Amino acid sequence: MKTIVLKVEYDGSDYYGFQKQTGNEDTTPSVQGRIEAALDKILGRHFDTKGSGRTDSGVHALGQIVSVNLGEDFELKIPPAGLKKLLNNKLGPAIVVRNVDIVDGDFHARGCAKVKSYVYVVKYGPPDAFTPRYAWQMNKKIDFGRLKELISLIKGEVFCAPFCDGEIDTLNLESYYKNIFFFRFYKLRRRSMIVFIIKARGFLYKMVRRLIGFLMDYSTGRFDMDTAKKIMSDYKMRSIYVTAPPSGLYLYKVKY
Repeated sequence: MKTIVLKVEYDGSDYYGFQKQTGNEDTTPSVQGRIEAALDKILGRHFDTKGSGRTDSGVHALGQIVSVNLGEDFELKIPPAGLKKLLNNKLGPAIVVRNVDIVDGDFHARGCAKVKSYVYVVKYGPPDAFTPRYAWQMNKKIDFGRLKELISLIKGEVFCAPFCDGEIDTLNLESYYKNIFFFRFYKLRRRSMIVFIIKARGFLYKMVRRLIGFLMDYSTGRFDMDTAKKIMSDYKMRSIYVTAPPSGLYLYKVKY
């Protein structure tokens, strides 16, 4: 049995996320739907795809991994380089396949992932025409000392229920602890940008965007450290801070 493994980058601005929606692909286009439609035409039959991360509407990717299990009865006669070229010819400029591998066995892009890395970009300089699609334009004064102070507390085993969307399962709160291996920010002065990088085995729904919103609200003085620590321990205080917009978020890399 063979599995196609794609490394894909995309501009998610005009898509309803990576995962296929319940509606029509013409009205609610998804990255997964576009890839499957292209594969259908190339391979002559339908195969389901699996993504390493279900990025939301408006979120981008530099290293989304997509697996396609071909089953036992299908023989792939197209070499990886040829498949890459055919896919890119059909997908268009907003979705680009960077690499194609053919592996033995039932590889699952999401289930086999060990570490996922996300990047988030904040722009704090003068506004421009491109920032709304690819970053979060921050118009308030940022205290980088406060930002460094708070981000240092978000590492290791972190209770992330205060940093996710949706109803909290109060009978299973232990499932909301996530091991954050790495979380830092880099200030690019010449570009007036802040680049956050976060790495973990798994993430809750909207977890990265909520963490960034939490950090930026603290760095602009919306609340003090005592309040920040209370938020980190109490999911009922989630409404105190904003959720960062999807435009600044990128699925950067997946390690297996």
